[in-house]
Amino acid sequence: MKAATALMTQPPCNAPPRHAGGPIAWPALLVLLIALAAALSPAPARAHPHEFIDARLTLHFDEAGALEAFGVEWHYDAFTSMLILADLGLDPAAETLGPEEAEILSGFDMNWQPGYEGDLWPELNGEAIALLPPEEGHAWLDDGQIVSRHVRRVAEPADPDAGQLVIRVYDPEYYIAYTIADYARIEGRSNCRTRLFGADLDAAREQLDAAIDELYAGGVQDIEANFPAVGREFADELRLECSPAQEGSTGATGG
Repeated sequence: MKAATALMTQPPCNAPPRHAGGPIAWPALLVLLIALAAALSPAPARAHPHEFIDARLTLHFDEAGALEAFGVEWHYDAFTSMLILADLGLDPAAETLGPEEAEILSGFDMNWQPGYEGDLWPELNGEAIALLPPEEGHAWLDDGQIVSRHVRRVAEPADPDAGQLVIRVYDPEYYIAYTIADYARIEGRSNCRTRLFGADLDAAREQLDAAIDELYAGGVQDIEANFPAVGREFADELRLECSPAQEGSTGATGG
């Protein structure tokens, strides 16, 4: 996992948190860290994203070779992990958790609000693939950083042999910046691989700057509450490529 460090300019109060709970009880040290970040960072309007997550995907295929589910792992950055642990009443400096603490953490980000799509956006031939709500939510600490895992089943199995399967992981409002691991694990087919294409970050930043300038020109003062939906522009793109199916072509592979 790439080491990601979050620079937060303020507590995450404008985007709906994934985990349930009341207001965050900020430990004094974390308050100081956030205040210092705010003092050293650019203007808040251009300070997105606030959180950084490495996403790792597993593609599950059924016996007919159709995509039936995604396994999703979110690897939270170190600073966000500290904030979440503190919010849950756990030791923000913990490297590991005991059984009772692990139970508190596990599934903390599975209480999704209505309309939240899970930041997973698969498409077949440019058409969105409908996904069911998350299952099997679980979370743990890995060297002090939170790792969360869940499963998203496909509403109707999708046949990747029928066209181009493209997967993106992004937060539309770009409150969270996702990166995708350079391969996805594939289970159920041995004749497929994934290729990762990074976003054009320069073009994405230009589009973001133009959108913010337009908001300012229109008299919008609270840019943070009206942040442009540019997350897709910053998203990596994972493409599935399959060779012609061979008899008995099942198994697991990476990219």
